[in-house]
Amino acid sequence: MRFFPRSILSALALVLLASLIPGAQSQAQTVYVNRCTAGSGDGSPSNPYNTLTRAVDLAPPGSTLVVQGGSYPERLTIGQLSNQKNLTITAQRGPALIGGYFVGIQENICVPVTRREGTPFDPNSPANCAGNPPGARAKLYYPAAAPGDAPVACGGPFPLIVYAHARRFIDYPLCDWSQPGPPVDQDYRQLDGILTRLAAAGIIVVSVDVSWSGDALTERSFMVDALAYARDENARPGSRLQGAVNLVRVGLMGHSTGGEAAIRAAACLNGRCPPELRLADVRVSAVALLAPGFEADDPHESLDVMGMNAPVLIIYGTKDTQQVHDDPLKVYGMAGRPKHLVIVTGANHYGYTDGICIGGGGGG
Repeated sequence: MRFFPRSILSALALVLLASLIPGAQSQAQTVYVNRCTAGSGDGSPSNPYNTLTRAVDLAPPGSTLVVQGGSYPERLTIGQLSNQKNLTITAQRGPALIGGYFVGIQENICVPVTRREGTPFDPNSPANCAGNPPGARAKLYYPAAAPGDAPVACGGPFPLIVYAHARRFIDYPLCDWSQPGPPVDQDYRQLDGILTRLAAAGIIVVSVDVSWSGDALTERSFMVDALAYARDENARPGSRLQGAVNLVRVGLMGHSTGGEAAIRAAACLNGRCPPELRLADVRVSAVALLAPGFEADDPHESLDVMGMNAPVLIIYGTKDTQQVHDDPLKVYGMAGRPKHLVIVTGANHYGYTDGICIGGGGGG
């Protein structure tokens, strides 16, 4: 039999007691959280945890979580977990958003136009912007680190979507002449309700102005130019998008004639267009089409639908009878798998936008 000194036995007794008494193993602490921490962190001021989930799981009962201001795209039940552990959560150095990203917006960016087909490029068009080279106006949405004019949030690189809007024509009657709606050359700004939600979910979006493009081939080249812009900004030192764009997770999105352009751009990036239009380092991972236009009698366009070679989402409104008729259903029938069709009962052609309403005739 082995005998131990009294001092060792006393120490063992304290260890055993600590293991039996709730809360005796650990004491309340101040635990730090910062989304931008490299690695998982340990909760200290110099090496904070990089997620709230980890901090809540590992913090001792009664602790205070000091959260660095920023975006925390996590799903956790703060109420239940903090009540069980009696945690206090506070933000420092700005607000903290839990469950998504703050949305950053740059209202006026200029996408250089270097790839041309279709309608000749007019640098004096109201839809185009001065630059070197001249280009098309665009609006940028991105997951941001804070409200206002903040940098891109930590956690990237983020997926990219390029969006092409529909084209209206001024002579078509508006639903309510007392509410004339936005100018026709501002339609690239008219999908904020959807595009801001994409940015809040962690996606960078470039909405390019194709108001004066003239045809789907021109719009296609604008979309490819917008992809090239995002690629180049991703590599440019000092750019807001430097290192923020995931070029292997790229989507194209279009409404009406913009949907036709998205179809053609996706096929183009898979080889179905002149070589000078292609981007060797960009491939389309998904296509989303809102009430897409489609020229069923055009064999080239039919081949483009089959040549998208990407998962496709198509949205069709049952009251969209004056613009694209059943074109979205034709696109769905010809597209390869995987594909998804969403039918919105009662939706008209412009019901997806923020403020456009056309009561008859056509329009893109």
